[in-house]
Amino acid sequence: RIAQRGTRMRLRIVLCIGVLSQAGLARAEVPQPPILMLTSQDNGTVSQSTFPCSGPIHGYVTLPQEASGKHILEGVWIGPKGTVARHSRDELTFSDSGSRTAEVWLRFTKEGGHLWNPAAVEAPGDEDRQIYDGPWGIEVRWDGRTIARSTFTIQCRDF
Repeated sequence: RIAQRGTRMRLRIVLCIGVLSQAGLARAEVPQPPILMLTSQDNGTVSQSTFPCSGPIHGYVTLPQEASGKHILEGVWIGPKGTVARHSRDELTFSDSGSRTAEVWLRFTKEGGHLWNPAAVEAPGDEDRQIYDGPWGIEVRWDGRTIARSTFTIQCRDF
């Protein structure tokens, strides 16, 4: 009888481990989107790490859970010299049903070499391109708390 109880206990333990491992595998098969995906495409789904110094860079943010109500989304874009090139701060209002996605963006002029500024009238030059060429970083903040960081490269020449 004692031997039977020991065998039953081992069987229960093995079955329990088997069930738990299958539950873990089931969760692992569901792909989770990255918190921050950078791309040059509107509504893009392919992540990029290198961009020209013309056009937009979209940062699509996937929040860990659905959000509703008012929130502040910030994008701190750090240029190759380690200085803040652009700091956006947007107030977002989500419906009661909630949402898990938001967007930060950085846009260069169509001519290239300038960060988009509606008041700018000057033409881009090689000096501007030298300022933006190189490794960049972005920090995304949600209600004042950093939720994502990423690095990428701007190539103004030969892109």
